[in-house]
Amino acid sequence: MTVVVNERVKVGMSDSPKWVKWKNRIHEIEQVGLHYTFREGRTLYHIFSVTTKTLCMKLSLDTETLIWRLMEVSDGI
Repeated sequence: MTVVVNERVKVGMSDSPKWVKWKNRIHEIEQVGLHYTFREGRTLYHIFSVTTKTLCMKLSLDTETLIWRLMEVSDGI
């Protein structure tokens, strides 16, 4: 089941997301799937689909403010 979350999160990055801190828990990212960008006005957004051991997540990075948001989370069912 997919749930729309739209919460601010912390993300560890190198060349791609490595972990997500959500609800005081670190979720290690095992795989980065789709990555795309889009513009809304002058702001560029990066969207990442990632998987952990138990969850699938959709992350958004606002390049104007450098704020990460967890947009959606799914348990894979």
